[in-house]
Amino acid sequence: MSSQSGSSSSERRQSVASQSGRRMSTSSRRSSVVSNGRRSSLMSTSSTDSSGQSKSRRVSVSMKQLRSLVTGSGKRIQTEQGAIQVERAEWGINTVTIQGKEPISLREKFSDWPEPGRIIKMKGHAASDEQKANMLAPSLPLEPYSAELMHRPQPAEEILKLEFTKLGRGRGTFKSYDEEITVITDDVKTWLVHEYKNYVVPSSYHHMMYSNEGYVVRWEYHLEEYDGFVRKHKSKRCAYYFWQGLECEINMKGATALMTVELDKEKGPQIRVVQNREPPSFLNLFNGKLVVRTDKRQMLGKEPNLGRRKFPTETEMFVVRGECVEEGHLHQIEPRVGSLRSRGCFIVVAPSQTVYVWLGSKSTPHAREVAQKAGNEMEDNFISDNFRVVVVHESKEPRAFVSCLGGHEDFSSLISSIDSHIYTPRLFRFDSTSGKFVADEVLCKHRVPDRDTQFPFIQDDLYGASQPALFLLDAKYQLWLWQGWFETAEDSEKVTGSARQTFARNKKVAMETVNSYVEEMMLAENPKVFPIEAGYEPLDFITLFPFWTEREDVKRFGNKAIAEKGAGGRRTSINTAYKMLTRTEYTLEELQVEPKPEGVDPSRLEDYLSEEEFMKVFEMHREEFKSLVKWKQVVLKQRKKLY
Repeated sequence: MSSQSGSSSSERRQSVASQSGRRMSTSSRRSSVVSNGRRSSLMSTSSTDSSGQSKSRRVSVSMKQLRSLVTGSGKRIQTEQGAIQVERAEWGINTVTIQGKEPISLREKFSDWPEPGRIIKMKGHAASDEQKANMLAPSLPLEPYSAELMHRPQPAEEILKLEFTKLGRGRGTFKSYDEEITVITDDVKTWLVHEYKNYVVPSSYHHMMYSNEGYVVRWEYHLEEYDGFVRKHKSKRCAYYFWQGLECEINMKGATALMTVELDKEKGPQIRVVQNREPPSFLNLFNGKLVVRTDKRQMLGKEPNLGRRKFPTETEMFVVRGECVEEGHLHQIEPRVGSLRSRGCFIVVAPSQTVYVWLGSKSTPHAREVAQKAGNEMEDNFISDNFRVVVVHESKEPRAFVSCLGGHEDFSSLISSIDSHIYTPRLFRFDSTSGKFVADEVLCKHRVPDRDTQFPFIQDDLYGASQPALFLLDAKYQLWLWQGWFETAEDSEKVTGSARQTFARNKKVAMETVNSYVEEMMLAENPKVFPIEAGYEPLDFITLFPFWTEREDVKRFGNKAIAEKGAGGRRTSINTAYKMLTRTEYTLEELQVEPKPEGVDPSRLEDYLSEEEFMKVFEMHREEFKSLVKWKQVVLKQRKKLY
């Protein structure tokens, strides 16, 4: 009986195959099913009849037949619905991939591919799994962050805590829990880690560090506690800092960390310090004399020069940072007039053995005090027999000062402004990686209570973040919404079809948050807010940072229209940018260009056409188009280059 049934079935299949005689092509869309007790796959096929009309149907094929199609070994398949003649390209690339390890060539085909890889996952941390689940779940509407929370006062200061004891800024007397504690430094010892060796730096010159080197600093101190009746002298303690320059090679950074462990005989706390982010407890060890140089250390034969440098034959320039004389420190920058800032103070070392202390017209009194002390102590850094210090005020520079910096140059001077320009800027980073839109404030480590910090941030706070990033910089008189950059697929595998769409959604919510932030200020006249892009920052934005380096590598990822105009920075208001980002209608030509307009969902480009243009393009109403099966919609969109 079964034999007859099988024969009859075979005859029917042959009959269908002989009558069909049509050439069919398979699509990639299929789903696995179980049929007649064996695993098979549903595969969509299309054919063209004698009148030229395209027809489709779904057929069931076995997994073995499907494998033969994929490998190219089979071109004709016999199915229960009939024979299928398959047309394939002469060659193709077949790849097996694993979930979670998909290459960019696959991910970029999907507009809504999640990106859980951007989450930093900690082993054994429950929140990490929850964050990953949020990333994989369908995206929910993001809510703007609370402007009221953003306006909360900053934490007063950076407090050091070692061995269950609060040490404040590492000096002086302060309240720690219920006791009054005085921190007294007994000794500071510094080692230079150079080519996997360590050299003890003489205490007279240990304040001079180089950005391509690593150092280990041993801090020996003791505490005196006073409970209101008795002053107690506690035993000595020690802590080890290991400082790593921004240009220090990765191998040298590892050697510095290992050297710290080797030198720490007391098994005390070990603290990593990164250039430009030094905590106040570290700065206090050098009593306002720390100098960070970006050139290279002079050598004495094959050994590093650990003493004074020869006086420079070319001009050197340093920006003054720190809000009190004990924590003042200098950072070497490019010597030119354009590096000056009206809100800051600078040290210029001329080859004539003259040290100029330049005081900006809008600098704070305590910054000027730090600068003058730093200028007087520059003599300890150089071998000189005719050293002199000259204090220079903005707009009253002698000709020799301008000449040693290469001549006059615009630097966005504020001397003619009637505003004081003495304030502490605030910086917020917007992020939605956790599934919620949040604004995290970036804090300056060496901030001092009740004192304005004119330059609390550096360029690396923006450019060093995971890109593309969104930051709000509140500069009191103006607000800036800074936008990072997307690397191209050729340079990075982080960009997927959903990445730009997700970033546009974050940018939209960020603009809504910024508008609420401005309204919360409750000022008579709200400050202007400008969106800007990385690589094309305007001059008045750049001067809010103590030093700035033009990044040509970032410019090539930016807005091409801005690059062609050659103008630095786009001065579009945030309201205008918001309207452009939330547009609901585009022309066919605008939707066909690459890249797509910002904020447009590439998976539904047809929805952005007006009713009239939709009818003109597809020759049917929108409701009729939506009623078509999915593959027919895709074919129509492909013909109009909307897919």
